[in-house]
Amino acid sequence: MSKFKKLASFNLVTVLTVCSIFGNMVSFAPPAYAAEEESAYDDMQESESVELFLNYSKRKIIYGTTQYLSDIEAFNASGAAITPTEIEWMSDDESVATVKYGTIFIEEPGETVITATYNGNTASLYLEVIEPEAFIDKSELKNRLVGDKCTDWYTATEDIKVTVKSGNKQVVKVNDNGSLKVLALGQSVITLKPKGGDAVKYTMNVNKRHVYINDDEILSLQKYIKNIKNYEQAIWTASEPGYIETLPDGTMKPLKAGKVSLSTDLNGQTYKVILRITNYSLMKELALNSLKDTLRYPASLSVNSISHNSRKITIDYSSMNKYGGYDRKKFILKINMAGKYTTKTISIYD
Repeated sequence: MSKFKKLASFNLVTVLTVCSIFGNMVSFAPPAYAAEEESAYDDMQESESVELFLNYSKRKIIYGTTQYLSDIEAFNASGAAITPTEIEWMSDDESVATVKYGTIFIEEPGETVITATYNGNTASLYLEVIEPEAFIDKSELKNRLVGDKCTDWYTATEDIKVTVKSGNKQVVKVNDNGSLKVLALGQSVITLKPKGGDAVKYTMNVNKRHVYINDDEILSLQKYIKNIKNYEQAIWTASEPGYIETLPDGTMKPLKAGKVSLSTDLNGQTYKVILRITNYSLMKELALNSLKDTLRYPASLSVNSISHNSRKITIDYSSMNKYGGYDRKKFILKINMAGKYTTKTISIYD
């Protein structure tokens, strides 16, 4: 306590003692500085009680995910909650959202400012209602082949449910995770719809198919176009003569290894099947030579079995390792439509 306050305290006690002795003949007024301190304290209390705060200053929501927001709370400067019914609420744009007793009702996508007024003080909330959207990456669906799987082919507003549909499930199948599997030649309309938003569509025209076949197999092309109207009327034309022969029953017999395309016109649309005709003997020789190039001791090679499925040769083999023992593995050779091949060695358990 300051020296001045100590003296003031002494004088006050002295005066009160005198007043008691003389029957309150003397009146006493508190010092001016005390009244000023009390007034400042009252002003501070009043300021804290009327200031207004909301628990959100900005909100962004996706249209269709909720019909209203009921978690908006108001507080004074000291942190005490204010009952929403005691506050006057207003929305700048009621076509976007309306508000009643602190609950905000969502009307449509857009932007608005929610204002709360209490005892002459205001607080505001900037509200943005986003329309859910979805976009198809057409480059991911264009020129697809039978057998293709389409994964990253669309984007959508984050955390929104999206429905995917195929107009022709015989041509394109929709998987549970939203990816697409191309099943056959033909056409299918793919529809992508975000919940609460507008649907977008893309027409997939699957006109081409790659097929691997060994030169001792018989090929039937009808199974690739059987979902297409008038498929029985298909007449196939080969791009290169001498690679394939059409048999009386409509099937085709490969004549030599190589690449050839077969095309047909149906309903004003051209469909094509590109064949890579392989030869088991040639692929076997190629695979064995490639395998020997990978071994430490090629002379130790012992082949257990060889399997062939047109585009792939798998050799189950054993060979000596650097410790003098023998390892058993699988060597796989694959050939692509361009005639190039890739190889890899894996465990026999894979």
